[in-house]
Amino acid sequence: MTGLEEILNESNSFWRRKGPRNDIVLSCRVRLGRNVKSLQFPDSMGEGEMEYLFALADKFASKEPSESRCVRINSLDLHYKRLLREKNIITSEMEGSEKSLVLVNKKRDYTLLLNDTDHFRIQIIKAGFQIHEAFIDADAVDDELNSIVPYAFSERYGYLSSNPANIGTGLKISALMHLPVLTMQKRISETVSPVKESGFQITGTLGNSGRIIGGLYVISNRRQFGLTEVDLIETADDIISRIIKLEDDTRDEFFSTSKHELEDTIWRSLGILLYARRLNYVEAVEHLSRIRLGVVMSVIKDYDIVHINDLMVKVQWSHLQEYYGIRFRSIIDSDEFRANMVRTELKNSGELDV
Repeated sequence: MTGLEEILNESNSFWRRKGPRNDIVLSCRVRLGRNVKSLQFPDSMGEGEMEYLFALADKFASKEPSESRCVRINSLDLHYKRLLREKNIITSEMEGSEKSLVLVNKKRDYTLLLNDTDHFRIQIIKAGFQIHEAFIDADAVDDELNSIVPYAFSERYGYLSSNPANIGTGLKISALMHLPVLTMQKRISETVSPVKESGFQITGTLGNSGRIIGGLYVISNRRQFGLTEVDLIETADDIISRIIKLEDDTRDEFFSTSKHELEDTIWRSLGILLYARRLNYVEAVEHLSRIRLGVVMSVIKDYDIVHINDLMVKVQWSHLQEYYGIRFRSIIDSDEFRANMVRTELKNSGELDV
């Protein structure tokens, strides 16, 4: 199976697009988990079952052969596995799996993950606040996949999975949100209780640790069983809308009462990025987060929000290696190249009126 180069060269990724309320919601993601009726779940699959599953993926991809690209994850080296994970094409679980495959359809902008936690996961990611639109697209792909693949389904329990948390609709909704002022003002706790009470969770973005950096948070549903797709979508829509309003109000209040403090924080971060010779990943994201806020609040008028989004992705380890066409020998190497890349990209984007 081929197609890695075309997948990696795709220039229309979600972080390079603008969407509704993209100032706060960077992206929305919908995943539908489905399993094949006649097969063992991924953890227990034998070689023959795995080949049968991949054959089903090939048959599905053949419906749009010019638009679909398949890649077996175990055929890649560590760099390319990590690069796919950094691009949100595969999950961290798939990165270390020997049984996974990814199918990417460029025309219709969906990803099909094989042997993540389920046999199939249909994934749609859209820029900005577009949960409804993402679900509609995922649902259409689901119908087409089901015409080829017989799903494991129970009238009582819904779609079946090896993970009890995924039983029911199989629907996972998440939104990546930029909440820098709520973070700076230590008011993020105001969002936690309403989110938990609604059956959702709020976590950071740094790997499996959930550590919070750059005021970036992921809002996602914790449970699916006993709820319909409509229930989950409407609840997610309500929660995200309330968090957007809270961040909006906090930004307005902070700007009106502490304008100079806010501006100083933003310009200091820009100064560091323009002149630093070493930057670790966390530092880079923290400072880019403040610059992103500065662009949104019109404190800095020389950069486009999409350019800053792109930099927040490019500062990752494998993206940096791909950017320079090298492999780092040490963390210090990566910190120096990261600083150089950010400095160059910012200086090349135009004159700054300071």
